[in-house]
Amino acid sequence: MKRGLLFIIFITFFLSGKAQLKVDAEYRPRFEFRDGYKAIKTEDSDPAYFVTQRTRLNLAHTYNNVFSKISIQDYRVWGESKLKADDPGLNLFEAYFKLKLNEGWALTTGRQAINIDNKRLFSSANWNQVSSSHDGVTLDFLNKSFNFKMITAFNQAKVSNFGTDYSDQISNYKFLNVIWLEKKFGDFSLANLTITDGYQKEGTTNTDYYRLTSGAIAKYKKESNDIQFRGFYQTGKNKKGQDVSAYYLNASYAHSFNSALKLTGGIEYKSGNDLTDTLNLDDNAFDILYGARHGFNGMMDYFSIPGTTKNAGLIDTHLKFDLSKVKNWKLSARYHYFALANKYLYENKEQDKFLANEIDLIATYKMNDIINLQLGYGMLFGSKTLEYIKGAEADGLQQYFFTMITVKPTFFKN
Repeated sequence: MKRGLLFIIFITFFLSGKAQLKVDAEYRPRFEFRDGYKAIKTEDSDPAYFVTQRTRLNLAHTYNNVFSKISIQDYRVWGESKLKADDPGLNLFEAYFKLKLNEGWALTTGRQAINIDNKRLFSSANWNQVSSSHDGVTLDFLNKSFNFKMITAFNQAKVSNFGTDYSDQISNYKFLNVIWLEKKFGDFSLANLTITDGYQKEGTTNTDYYRLTSGAIAKYKKESNDIQFRGFYQTGKNKKGQDVSAYYLNASYAHSFNSALKLTGGIEYKSGNDLTDTLNLDDNAFDILYGARHGFNGMMDYFSIPGTTKNAGLIDTHLKFDLSKVKNWKLSARYHYFALANKYLYENKEQDKFLANEIDLIATYKMNDIINLQLGYGMLFGSKTLEYIKGAEADGLQQYFFTMITVKPTFFKN
């Protein structure tokens, strides 16, 4: 009886006045076959296959100049919970309100998923079934030609009477500040992204290390041509207290031959350490921070963080074919040529910088307005240098397959 009364009060509140309410969900089960995904398959390896599922319930409410959202999420591997087990599994993916201050300015407070630019340095990481969201405050300004965004976050693991010790979450940032500026000049745009993050020094209670990442983005898009350049520099100190001096470069060109076919070519350069220079104590390996990983350096996810190349950096030369409007299908073929950006030693001998070739095939089928089916298959052909870095001798083809269904029903909308 009490629950029914609370439900009636809840609905009455949200439907009152000029309020708008939307209740929707997302079901996303994904089957994966891993036979050389992330780690090299050897003669002693057996393929892994399993199903994971992400389930979300979203409530979005608008009243006058206030928009609010709550997104409840469950992530699980099919079978990880025993039958009749009472295992807690829900978490809060998003919980925020957005206050529209005037025609241009808005303030967002709470737990929120954030995507900036092409998601390379700051992303909600949607491929990951858990995804990424941040507890913080976002100030936005947006009009037709100018976009400003500032994000501030300060994290603590518990309520305390004294101090700001964050030892319980030492791997997470303690302080974060992000500034995004973008100005459009017709078909051309110029932007700056600056990210400052701070980590508490391990073994201390009040010593923090701060790292600064800043760079420029230039884009030109007209008719069938899309040209983009990015350059970033990283300085300060990393989590271990090392001095950081690293950089990132990216260039891409996309041409649409018609409304269905698109060809994209590009190169991405992440600086790394010269492992022949034993006297260098600095960290020269560029870290992509809180950005997307899976969508950039290949479906096989071999080169996602600096440690995956022993901090020697990465060069990724890639070519992509995208074919859409084939009935309800979208087809994509991607090729990656991976190489080290700097020198790597194995048994005191400098190794060849070539790492691997990778081919990824992805097909997406739109069944209707709420159901999408996606299939993907990736193959990686590695070198001896890759085997040395990964510490394993490859046996056969390194491959990965997935199939994923995404269902997004709307339960209620007024």
